[in-house]
Amino acid sequence: MKTAIESPQAKAERLLMAMFPDKDDLKKLTASNRSHEKMDLLRQTIAQLIIEGIPTAVIARILKTGQATIQYHARWLEKNGKIVKPSRFAHWIDAREV
Repeated sequence: MKTAIESPQAKAERLLMAMFPDKDDLKKLTASNRSHEKMDLLRQTIAQLIIEGIPTAVIARILKTGQATIQYHARWLEKNGKIVKPSRFAHWIDAREV
């Protein structure tokens, strides 16, 4: 049986479209402001994409932000008990929901 291979970029775009069927919400997420609402939305989105196994570089490209920003929020999510990595030296794609 043949299965289609999906790139992380295509998978991330598909997941974002499923999470944000309304384009206005997606625009809020990629806006350049620093509102509290955007930070909460960004952290929820990053957590979901990391749990789905999307690399941080791909998440940064999709969300039009820097990879350091994604990793900062991923560490914040880990510190606050939202996600957990199997070990200290594991990659973020190995992280799971708590």
